[in-house]
Amino acid sequence: MAEKPQGAEPSTQADIAETTPVYEVGFHLVPQVGDDGVAAVVEKLRKALGDAEIIAEGFPAKMSLAYTIERADQGKREKFSESYFGFIKFAAPSETIATLEEALKTPQILRHLIIHTTREDLMTRPTRAVFTSDRLEGQTIAKPTTAPEKAGEVSEEELEKSIESIVTE
Repeated sequence: MAEKPQGAEPSTQADIAETTPVYEVGFHLVPQVGDDGVAAVVEKLRKALGDAEIIAEGFPAKMSLAYTIERADQGKREKFSESYFGFIKFAAPSETIATLEEALKTPQILRHLIIHTTREDLMTRPTRAVFTSDRLEGQTIAKPTTAPEKAGEVSEEELEKSIESIVTE
């Protein structure tokens, strides 16, 4: 890739997209939001992103947490052992992060994390390669078998010598 002069402005749409920082926000929603409220919370987060380019998105799905999370809300301690987890990967100017941080400070969001990442789209990753062969078509591949070892006879003298060599070492 050719280097650009330090003060040069990006000239094409591709250059602008390439220089825009890419972030990913992962979030846990409290289970009281329910299946119906999840979409509303996600829509609020998308509005906070403004005109950011959405690269990938994982709609929140209910999951069990690895450990119980406690938080103090409205004067009482709440414990959560499950939540709705989702993520949004987006490209936007760094000024957008402050707006997003404010939108994430709601009682419906249990935890969140924003990271700076790369543009790679997780949804288009290549799948595992599968190799086929017509050489064994119709045949069941059996586990290789080995002949069992033959038990040899050991004399008392040899046994005593080997024990003696182990003990004296």
